[in-house]
Parts: sequence; C-alpha cells; structure tokens
Amino acid sequence: MIIRARAPVRLSFAGGGTDVSPYTEEHGGCVVSATRNKYAWASIELRGDKKICLKDTNLKARTYNGVKKMRYGTKMDLLIAVLKNMHTNSKGLNMSLRGDVPPRSGLGSSASAFGATIGVFNHQLREARMTDYEIAELAYKLERDELGNLGGRQDQYASVFGGINFIEFKGEDFVRVNPMKIKRDYLMELEKNLVLVHVMDRKKSGDILKDQVSSYVKQKKSVVDALHSVKGLALETNRALRRGDLNRFGELLDEGWKHKKKFSSMISNRYIDKIYSIAKRNGALGGKVLGAGGGGHMILYCESGREEDVIRKVTGAGAFVRSFSFDMQGLSTWEV
Repeated sequence: MIIRARAPVRLSFAGGGTDVSPYTEEHGGCVVSATRNKYAWASIELRGDKKICLKDTNLKARTYNGVKKMRYGTKMDLLIAVLKNMHTNSKGLNMSLRGDVPPRSGLGSSASAFGATIGVFNHQLREARMTDYEIAELAYKLERDELGNLGGRQDQYASVFGGINFIEFKGEDFVRVNPMKIKRDYLMELEKNLVLVHVMDRKKSGDILKDQVSSYVKQKKSVVDALHSVKGLALETNRALRRGDLNRFGELLDEGWKHKKKFSSMISNRYIDKIYSIAKRNGALGGKVLGAGGGGHMILYCESGREEDVIRKVTGAGAFVRSFSFDMQGLSTWEV
C-alpha cells in the first residue's frame, strides 16, 4: 500500500512578520493568509527490508540502512527530520517528495513540504492521528528548532489548514486559526483581480528575518512601529474581506507593503520597486512581496478590468506572471 499527501503553498496578504518571535510573545501577532493551488506532494511505501530510500525531485536518491544511520548536513535534511520524528516502524520504506514550487519562492514551499511529509506518516496512525494544529506545530518545530531555519508560524498553519484564514499568535505555541467566511461572489472577484508575479530569485529568507529580528530586539523605533502598524492592517484586512470591500483590500496591501519595507533594508530593491511602480501606474491598487522579501513572488490586487493592463506591463518589464486559484482544502492524505 502507498500513502500519499499533498499540502498547498501559501499567499500572505497582511500581518507577516508579527508571527515571528519575540514580537509574538511581547505583543501578539496576527495574519491574513490564503493557500494557492500549487503543492508539495509526498508518498511513502513500506519495504520488505530495513533500508530507507529517499527521493526528492531535484536531488539524487539516497538509501540508508535505517533511521539511526541518518545524519543532518545534506539536502535531504527535511526528509530526515520528519523520519527521525515520525517513523517508528522497524521496517524500511521508500519515501518521495515533489514540489510544484521551487525553494526560495516566497510562497512557503518548505512549510508545505513539511506538512505533506508529516501528513503521510500521520495517515498511518489511524485513530491516534494528530490534529491539524498538532501537525502544523510539529512542522514549525522541525523546520525552525530542529533545522534552525528562522521564521514565524504562519506558513505551517496556513498550509495545513488551507483556505483563507485570519490566524492569531499569542506567543509560544498559542495559535488560533479562524477560517474566513467570505461570500462566494466576493471570493470569485478577489481571485479574478489578483495577479501573482515572479519578480526575481532571492537569497535565503533567514538572512532577512535575522536582520528584522535584530532590529526589533535593539528596539529600533521604525521597525517596532512598522510591526504594530502591520498588525493593525491585518485586522482591517480581515474586516475588508468579510465585507467584500475589495478596493479597500487592495489599498491595505499597498499600506502594508510600505510598512513591511521598514522591517529590513533587504526586503526590497530597485528592481522590485520598479515592478511595483509599473503595476501601480497601470491599474494595481496595491500589492506586496510574499514571504520574507528580497525577491520571489509578488501579489498585486488590480482594479476590476485592469488586470490585463498590469499583466502586460509587468511582463514587459521582465516579471513572470503565474496563474493561480485558491486552495480550500489544505493538507490532504489518501491511500493507493
């Protein structure tokens, strides 16, 4: 029997950065995020021997003589971390991972990979299965604590739960996911008017977040004030989407982007600013770089009927438009 799972990548609309410690412990954070119909796909199949064969899309497959023989320090660390914590069976297995979105995209691809790989093992537990909260928290701890990749909690919770959510963070592992009940007409219009573009490759997100956290710890007033403002905008974004006030949603994206750039000088650059300026001049009400920043993808909300103008102009400037629709399921598992 083969067990499979998929977990979507996320789109962060508002509040990003307030889910990162120590801000959450000291002030509490909140975000509005959604998931996109691109996924991390994982599979496991038990073997008749004790060997463990790991396969990742862009890497050479590796075979180990049991979990105890595995060591960190390779590009297989993500799979190894999950195996060390989830594979309690003495049998060997074949495990594979494939991602629709490459690393450093700004879409939380590593969090979706952790969600999917934990998901296949959790499926085996039957009546003892973990809850979505427990899966998301384990994904966070493996990525952030075990592997030392700096970041907040929103990516893991967004991917596991799926849909569009207002997520609250009250410090440590206190997280509350509030699914947003948005009228279908509003949701369809939102999806139509959003444009997702890849602006440029980026460096590791941890470098940007490290700079942000360092500035916050030093209590740089501009960074602290910007984080407070971004949290306030997340609350207002939540209200705007529920009311179907989509033009206001676009304006809030613009306000949030201006504050986000104050977190670190590494979040934007001349090229990103150029693409954003072109989009604004041609019908975008607002937008932002997704994830930590520095490159990857940018989401743009356009005036109704102007999205084609925006697409044509940003494409002409070198950006790449990516089609998408919302994923409303989150982590899914099944058997073959």
